[in-house]
Amino acid sequence: MTVTGEAAPGPTRPLGVAVVGAGYWGPNLIRNFRSSTDWDLVAVCDLDVARAHTVLGTRSGVAVTASLDEVLARDDVDAIAIATPARTHQGVALAALRAGKHVLVEKPLADSVANGTAMVELARERGLVLMADHTYCYTPAVLKIRELVEAGELGDILFIDSVRINLGLVQPDVDVFWDLAPTTSPSWTSSSPGASSPPGWRRRAPTRSGPARAASATSASRWWVARWRTSTSTGSAPPRSGRW
Repeated sequence: MTVTGEAAPGPTRPLGVAVVGAGYWGPNLIRNFRSSTDWDLVAVCDLDVARAHTVLGTRSGVAVTASLDEVLARDDVDAIAIATPARTHQGVALAALRAGKHVLVEKPLADSVANGTAMVELARERGLVLMADHTYCYTPAVLKIRELVEAGELGDILFIDSVRINLGLVQPDVDVFWDLAPTTSPSWTSSSPGASSPPGWRRRAPTRSGPARAASATSASRWWVARWRTSTSTGSAPPRSGRW
């Protein structure tokens, strides 16, 4: 995603967030939202309530529910993080946007261009943040490579060879190109002259771990919502992505 403008000061209180989906990737988001001082994880929504309780642990005070409507009705939920099957992304995201919630969606953003476009258009109409978690956009090692390329330290790049050594979860509702291509390609295409990134990303030590990538994404989403809050308080246009 491309961001323009300078970083805005952060909100004065932690943002309330609910994670929808406690299956494959949701636990990474849950773990990092809970450990972040910028976020207050207030609810986890999953059709398998027992699974959600297991992920949270026995001493957790975080609410667990199988009802998305119940989560969206909460006044203490500022944002929704969606980690459900790709075919459900549009429905959950549109419901959250209509409820006035900011939305972070795990890749792929949607299962079709038409569904993704509808999500982007509604977010723009409502002035809300819609962010796709293309994990490698926020991976410090990839950010460093991009920095070297932009600085010209590697010369003219004629060829890039990327080898994926871990297939992860096989998605039943989207093909391998739709699922995996967004994971890496935005890392090279999302940067443009004049674009800015959330401050402090490059200070992290390089890592390949899923939980660390999720932590970078939660920090990035916090930065986006902070920009939105500042823009609305000053009357300027809310921040938008140049790509999704």
